[in-house]
Amino acid sequence: MSIQKTQVTIAIITCRRPLWLQRLLKSLIKQKVSDDIELNILVVDNAGEESTVDVVNQIAKKSKYSIHYFHESSAGIVFARNRCVEEFLKTDSQNLFFIDDDEWPESDQWAQKLLDKKAEYKADVVTSHVISMGGEDTPSWAIDLIYGKNNLVEGDSVNVFYTNNLLLSRKVLEQVNPAFDERFAMTGASDYHFALKCQKAGFNAFYTNAAVIEEFPKSRATVKWFMKRGFRSGIGFTRSHLFEDSLIKTVLYCTAMSAIRLVRGIGYCMLGIVTLNKTTFVDGLFRLCSSVGTIAGFFGIKHNEYNTIHGQ
Repeated sequence: MSIQKTQVTIAIITCRRPLWLQRLLKSLIKQKVSDDIELNILVVDNAGEESTVDVVNQIAKKSKYSIHYFHESSAGIVFARNRCVEEFLKTDSQNLFFIDDDEWPESDQWAQKLLDKKAEYKADVVTSHVISMGGEDTPSWAIDLIYGKNNLVEGDSVNVFYTNNLLLSRKVLEQVNPAFDERFAMTGASDYHFALKCQKAGFNAFYTNAAVIEEFPKSRATVKWFMKRGFRSGIGFTRSHLFEDSLIKTVLYCTAMSAIRLVRGIGYCMLGIVTLNKTTFVDGLFRLCSSVGTIAGFFGIKHNEYNTIHGQ
């Protein structure tokens, strides 16, 4: 008697990074899942370049898992992510993974681990952390700073999660639809906003230890980039709460968070200067810029971080 298989989908959004996409796909086709799982891979390309199509076709010929390619012509990570969800919901697949094109799973058990923990915790959402690895000549201070220390432990309940290492139940995407808000198209923070919507809808989310590795390119490893990222993340934080919470609640909460980020930023900067530790000092600058961005978000100011493509 044949085994009734459960369909699951791994979604990747990509834009002008054919070499990194190739590395990720080569890793994904080596994933090991149980016999009752039917795994397929979904690639949504936000540029539609021939080099990307060639990579997908080359890997698809070698893969035991189906790989499906779609071109999303509307520019912006929100449109690409929503296209992933749209194509996923057309299938019978019950679970959707998200992983970024600059990453790859640490283990060939990554997908199975997330699925197992989803069942064990009766979770709607399962997430894990990212380990940063520097590209050629990327300075160590930037590698240490980008994700910092992971303080979560197996089984922790979480409210915040991002699409760089994520497993979502079908029912989440059927209810929270559209999943990603077009107002965040080029600014980032659409996944933070999505997590906030999931929390308000009553879905639960848990952490498990199933890391992915990310290559952090030298082009991002500048003090200016971290300061801009801090500013953008602060703006995205406030805008997300403005869209989902009452104005009074948002003003009180975001103002308090801005003050906390300001104090911590000053503290980290001073500590970095005293200890001559660049990672700590730039972390302080990041927090200071996040504090400013948190207030700037009230005034509709935006920073389109994703206008620039880093990597290959």
